[in-house]
Amino acid sequence: MMSQIETVQAFFARYLEHDLKGMLALFAPGARIDYVPMMMAGPVDETGRNIWSTLVDGFPDLGNRVTAIYSDDVQRTVIAEVTITGTQARDVLGIANRGQSFSLPHVFIARVDSEARIEFMRAYWDNAAFYAALAHAVS
Repeated sequence: MMSQIETVQAFFARYLEHDLKGMLALFAPGARIDYVPMMMAGPVDETGRNIWSTLVDGFPDLGNRVTAIYSDDVQRTVIAEVTITGTQARDVLGIANRGQSFSLPHVFIARVDSEARIEFMRAYWDNAAFYAALAHAVS
């Protein structure tokens, strides 16, 4: 069985490969996510699938790099600092496609159950910086 840190690392490895099915397989039944800056929260099967498929569709080169990862064994909590990158290829999330790229630090907080499945994941980032990076007109 994977450790809680290995579970979260596996999530980001599958995310990097755009393996939505593999990402979802790491979550416990009934797991929930909360993408705070987007005000999108709910069951991972619906909300997570929707967010991640939208991002991969809008940013075909969507990537991530885990820059730090911490664990609290007592609370079964993992905190991951992750830089997410991508180049916009189509209109997405109400942002007109201008072919711009972004590179933005994120913080993910995940609670992992005793069977190394993610029960809950919350994500934070500077949404204003995300929109600003994509809004610059191509010269």
